[in-house]
Amino acid sequence: MSKPPLIFLIVLAIIVVLASRQFIKQRRENAANDAAPVRSLQVEIKSKREFPAPNRRSRQREVIAGEEMRYEAWFHPLNGASDFKLTVKADAYHQMDKGAKGELKMQGSRFISFTPAQ
Repeated sequence: MSKPPLIFLIVLAIIVVLASRQFIKQRRENAANDAAPVRSLQVEIKSKREFPAPNRRSRQREVIAGEEMRYEAWFHPLNGASDFKLTVKADAYHQMDKGAKGELKMQGSRFISFTPAQ
């Protein structure tokens, strides 16, 4: 029985370390969002986009019916702060209109809701 090549073991170790770092980073971000207070901002929706969620099993990038989609929106705070992007839920995404102004509620870096101004 032969030993696996050293390069294979090194690559495997690097993959494990990078995956662990990503997992820990996501856990910390979720914990920070959970601990943050909910805050409200007056914003304008600058742009929004939907795109297929990364599918690591396929290299083809045609949109397939029933494929999981991701939704994000760029917001411009009316207080003059710089624009920022948030990932939003599908139902909220479809109710948003580009250029609409209203109240954005967020907790840390997590989108809670957007209520258009009347």
